[in-house]
Amino acid sequence: MAQDAQANLKESVLQALSTVTDPELDEPITELGFVKNLSVSEDGRVSVDLVTSTFWCSPNFVYMMLEEARDVVSKLPGVKEMRLTLGGHHDSDRINGAINAGKSFSECYDSEARGDLVELNKMIRNRALRSRLYSMAAAFVRSGLVAEEIPELSRQDVTANGDTFVVNSRGRMVPITDPADMRRVARYLSFLDGLDRTTTGLVVWELDGNPPPEDEFVSTLIAGRLAKANFSLNAELCRALLESRLNREEP
Repeated sequence: MAQDAQANLKESVLQALSTVTDPELDEPITELGFVKNLSVSEDGRVSVDLVTSTFWCSPNFVYMMLEEARDVVSKLPGVKEMRLTLGGHHDSDRINGAINAGKSFSECYDSEARGDLVELNKMIRNRALRSRLYSMAAAFVRSGLVAEEIPELSRQDVTANGDTFVVNSRGRMVPITDPADMRRVARYLSFLDGLDRTTTGLVVWELDGNPPPEDEFVSTLIAGRLAKANFSLNAELCRALLESRLNREEP
């Protein structure tokens, strides 16, 4: 039974880490290959070894990623202790010491930090929201909706039905069945459902829940497409750099 509990906790930790995204790429660190090793002891002590794509990754983005990883894993039932180890970074020792001591970025870098990460995190998350909105809207259009219908939808108009999503628009039910498009819809909905907002609309352009003006929705999607392109380009570059880096390291 102890081994089963240990295996279940390890799976829970991995699932929690899959919700952590690289701030510059908006992709899970588990899919990017940043998680090199994960171990869970019988008494609930978790150890995670991470790596970044390059030696010179910006410390503020790295710290944002590590803080989120530390927080989501530490909150899991059964986790008694959480330890992160960042390897292959020019400031690994400093970052590891601070992150495992529960310190913030400004506490870690003191006078070198220009404030904390609140505003930077807000900017990055807003860009991620807009990128995911574009991806979801594109999936809807490929499935038969007209772009002008999308701003009319509420969150309740998009529901999961088995292995598909169904969109209730203007009296018709439009299924989303393509696996890649389903993932795009799910990623936007998960972000949307995580926002603290009072509005019920599906289309949100700001972290506070505000939608774009309806007559500007198409131009809004263009801006979202640019954000998506930026994330995609960065992600492909980081994957290539990380693959090259890992291939040069000894097993």
